[in-house]
Amino acid sequence: MDKSTEIRRLRYRIKRQGMLELDAWLAKLDAAILSGDEDVIEAISMLLAHEPPELQAMMHGDLVLPEVLRKWLEIES
Repeated sequence: MDKSTEIRRLRYRIKRQGMLELDAWLAKLDAAILSGDEDVIEAISMLLAHEPPELQAMMHGDLVLPEVLRKWLEIES
């Protein structure tokens, strides 16, 4: 898959988790994807491999969030 296709796919997926709370939280990653940082894009792809309950636990700090995404999702270390 070429890079532009992957970016479009990720941008679509961050907005369509099926829970408004998650969609709003993950929407902050849109700018992260557009930054073009390969580490960030890879971390977002890995993050989206999780099921919504796991994402929600990350959102609330109950599960570890990839460090590279903390600044984008406004989670302090």
